[in-house]
Amino acid sequence: MSHTHFAPRFRLAWVAWAIGFGLLLWPAAASAHTGDASAWPGAPVSSPSTVFLPMISRQRLPPTADLIERARERGEINAETALIYKVFAVFGDARLPPRLRGDDRDVLDSNAVAEATQRFETLTPATRQTVVPFLIPPVYAGSWYDQRVHGASATAATAQPADHISDRCNEVAQNLLIPLETDHFVVWFPPNDNSFWQRALAISTNLETRIYPILTDLLRVPLSDAGLGCNPSDDRLDVYMVYDPLPGRESALAMVSTYPGKGCKAAPTYMQVLKQGSSETNTVAHEFMHMLQYAYNPAAGCYDSWWMESTANWAIDYFETMDGQPDAQSEQRYAKSYLESALLWLDDTTGIREYGAYLWPFYLSHYTGSYHPELIAQILAATENAANGDLYQVINDRITGGWEQRWPEFALLNLNLPPNNRYEAWDNFQKRWLVDWRMADARVALLDDPYWVHYLNAQPAGDPLALPDLGIFYEEIAIADDVRMWAFANTFNNMPHMRVQALLYRDGQGWQGPEDWSQRKWSLFCQDIPAERVERVLLIISNSNWQRRTDRIAPNGDLRVVSSDLPCAGWRGTSSWQMVGQSVNAQGQVDYTLRGDATPTFTLTRRILAGDQVGLEFQPTAGNATWLTAFTALDFQTGHTTSCTQTGGGALSAGLGGLFITEDLSGETMQRQFEAGGLIPAPERCSVFTTWTHIPWLVTDIRDTAPRPWPTSAPHGRLQGSDSFTEVGDGTTDTTTSAWNLTGFASP
Repeated sequence: MSHTHFAPRFRLAWVAWAIGFGLLLWPAAASAHTGDASAWPGAPVSSPSTVFLPMISRQRLPPTADLIERARERGEINAETALIYKVFAVFGDARLPPRLRGDDRDVLDSNAVAEATQRFETLTPATRQTVVPFLIPPVYAGSWYDQRVHGASATAATAQPADHISDRCNEVAQNLLIPLETDHFVVWFPPNDNSFWQRALAISTNLETRIYPILTDLLRVPLSDAGLGCNPSDDRLDVYMVYDPLPGRESALAMVSTYPGKGCKAAPTYMQVLKQGSSETNTVAHEFMHMLQYAYNPAAGCYDSWWMESTANWAIDYFETMDGQPDAQSEQRYAKSYLESALLWLDDTTGIREYGAYLWPFYLSHYTGSYHPELIAQILAATENAANGDLYQVINDRITGGWEQRWPEFALLNLNLPPNNRYEAWDNFQKRWLVDWRMADARVALLDDPYWVHYLNAQPAGDPLALPDLGIFYEEIAIADDVRMWAFANTFNNMPHMRVQALLYRDGQGWQGPEDWSQRKWSLFCQDIPAERVERVLLIISNSNWQRRTDRIAPNGDLRVVSSDLPCAGWRGTSSWQMVGQSVNAQGQVDYTLRGDATPTFTLTRRILAGDQVGLEFQPTAGNATWLTAFTALDFQTGHTTSCTQTGGGALSAGLGGLFITEDLSGETMQRQFEAGGLIPAPERCSVFTTWTHIPWLVTDIRDTAPRPWPTSAPHGRLQGSDSFTEVGDGTTDTTTSAWNLTGFASP
């Protein structure tokens, strides 16, 4: 979900409001058991009343498994009850408390049954009694499906003590499911139902003639279940098709389970198809990949859930690529779930993001520029190496540059923006940043202030974004028209594992880049210079720490974008300088005036970044100046008066003038200073001014040794002011006045 944050001095580049009305089903007086699971078998189910309330833009609930896990983390239920509820959710069981029912419409499968099977011997007797009907294949009497179809009482006589799961696999229920046999599969389906017959025939044919040969040719064959308990056929793979677990309740589409006592690796498996999805062929391809995964024996332990699901969804893409038939592209619909939450750890399985994480193996099989799906097979096989079988180490060792090089490129390509839209070429992947997905708080316009600071991810000052290991952060910032200069503070600079990249959008040119900003703190842009002017900047920050994967890397200070109204290409306007004075001694008196006036044009010649301070150095490149020298001398002894007035002028010279402005980027408010000066030769001056070979036309303040503070009253893009002071010496008094009125301009 994307959120929009408003502040008094910036506005969003665009805001789209969708306001509608929905219906909220409000469960009234719906109680939920949160303690021991023994109370559940045969417990009555309360019927919630329905209240209709108008709503505005209702949000989707998280998946049921997430709601259950949150309840466990809050201490409302214990771990075994959470496992029971997750099993209930797979099958749409009515005993799942209504408050824990989430939105499972996009849930493809679940590992809850496999987990319960693997943990069965460590569960309490009450929990075993509750879950055991779900852990045996649905073809058996006493299974969850038998109870659903025939009722619990009809199968009570066949129920055995649940000391072991295989104790329940004594009798195949008659007329419950019938087999359709091929060389490698036995597909079980409900009898006397033509629609199921048609589906079973399609699944059987697709598994046998398309999915099996394509995936086993790349990987390996599933392990045989010959001689195992709870196996109603021979060594062929069993696939069970059932009626929807409970009409009107969400459940998983399908799942793969291991057989009792076989653990999570090097284990035979069976498949259940619980309901029909948009592409049943792709669903069973995904599940068949799970059967292949369980055939591997990883030395470092069971595969992470995200790797199981991501490579199973990748297998859909591989199967469709090799099959040669029109692609359903069902795996692509899950990509958004990962992209919008890429800020989390890679192995985070919140929601359905592990399905969307298929983009990582998808990227790995293409990143070299040619298709190499065998890399995924090599990674799986290499995890069986007892000496060095850690999945993350295996991946690092088998890709060019390891995680450190590949992860930042993966972060870039996820955006799928031209000219880096390689996903589109690889698999006709059409989802793009901003059009189809974006991370929260992503677009901020900077404007309406002489100086404005935006903190990435809307973090408060002093609490910058800390990026999880193998996490990626994206933020797009729109630069408003009245911003003259902006800079990004990369406080991750020079940190191991951290990569900061930027894409720049320029009018008429589209997205350009990426530029790598990882090694410098400040990246500075002058909007007044056409070559630097951008409309939007898209920041990509990635953390490639694959060894740890459980922590965050924090920057050395706030991640900020600073915008300023300070013109940074040039200035033009008027300026003047004048000295009026009198010198008196015993011999006489001299009254004098020196004056310079100019119409300067200053152009940027150098930009300096020192710490958090940027310095802009300008020199006059156009304009003219005039000068005047005048004096009247009175000789006290003779009473004689002598006068002289000389004028002149000429073009301004870059070597005889300059304007220097500094902007401090470290604070919350503007801290801007300036200093300026300019001279013009005066070769025909009155001879009394023997030390004045050049006449000033701009001096901000010759007494100051530091730059002057920026005038707070100066309007945006203007620099105007004046300075006057009087000095009294030995018989001499003079007053110097300087004035300037400059306006910034942009380069053509």
